[in-house]
Amino acid sequence: MKTRRLGLFTTINTNIGDDFIREGILRCIRGLMPADKLELVTLNKHDPLKVYPPRHPIRLIDKYQINQFKPRWLTKPVRVLARDFLPRFGFTIFESCDVLIQCGTPILWQGCRDGEWARSIWQDVFARLAKKGKPLLNLGGGACYPIEQLPETLVGNRDETFARLMLDSAQLTTVRDKLAHKLFSSVGGKVHGLCCPALLAAQAHVSPAIPTRKVIVNYMQGGGHYDWGQAINAQSWERTMRQAVRYLEQLKWQPLLVAHNQKELALAEAIWPDLPRICPKDVRDYFEVTRDAAFGVVNRMHASVGLAGLGIPSVAIGTDSRNFMVEQTGLPVFYVKEATIDRMVAAIDDLCIHREIMSRNLLDLQFATLQEYSNHLQRFFNQKTGHVHR
Repeated sequence: MKTRRLGLFTTINTNIGDDFIREGILRCIRGLMPADKLELVTLNKHDPLKVYPPRHPIRLIDKYQINQFKPRWLTKPVRVLARDFLPRFGFTIFESCDVLIQCGTPILWQGCRDGEWARSIWQDVFARLAKKGKPLLNLGGGACYPIEQLPETLVGNRDETFARLMLDSAQLTTVRDKLAHKLFSSVGGKVHGLCCPALLAAQAHVSPAIPTRKVIVNYMQGGGHYDWGQAINAQSWERTMRQAVRYLEQLKWQPLLVAHNQKELALAEAIWPDLPRICPKDVRDYFEVTRDAAFGVVNRMHASVGLAGLGIPSVAIGTDSRNFMVEQTGLPVFYVKEATIDRMVAAIDDLCIHREIMSRNLLDLQFATLQEYSNHLQRFFNQKTGHVHR
């Protein structure tokens, strides 16, 4: 049995939707190399300097650590010089990995060039290792812009250089939404538009089940992570969601409030204290709880995509271009300012009426997406020799 070291740049203990993405990618890779053992080297995207060992100088001179470690000689010019020079020597946790994978997440947004991992990971580590021939795969990335301020191109944009760096470094780039595809294509990037790998996660753990009267409800204040300066009326959205849940109860459906973090769980308890609610502890728990749902009404886009992998349709409501990843599945998705109760009720009624055919279409899409990802990834994994193509 061969052991392969897989370097994963992902989110850890932060967002279960990102866990869906990672699990979906791993399901595909394990299917390509069932006789091999995978050793996973994971790095939290929100703690990128941990790519270096604990006592590495770069971690000691990082601006967030400097107040704890600040000898007199460590002036700003010395820190800048060291920050520019030291990454060339490597010593990262990814040096001995066979393949590196950037797992999902928004990778294009206004100002992404200044993101916490733009330099520390993409420039200093990924680009360097890619030049040495190490396979780097940028899988399931997306665009994240306000619905009312969607860009047309990256040409002339200050983020153009960083976008080109990602394209030049990765041997394979797949994107989960039409906007990311459009923006990368605008600078000549060859990318593949596929459904988010989160679609593949559920069936790595559970099988589709016969639907009950359960309906998954996921609620976020204001309909999403951010307002984005779009003057979204959070109180209006709360009223609409209250009406939608009341409508479900009138039809004898059984809403189950599924939170993706403790903040959402507390919010659900405050608004619907008499309804059952849960914040699943991990991916398996999430899909064990939701697998027999009839449909969903959700604010989290990855709730919609994750449930779709089990053939469970949903109506999603969001605030930014992550909505487009749900469009890839063919499911209804609304910008929160356009999600009136009339439109919500119409969408819910349509899910009820066409649930069987929608479920069948989603399961077919899940299978087709798994095959597409496998086709793209198989060239990086040679099953006959047990080696990775570089």
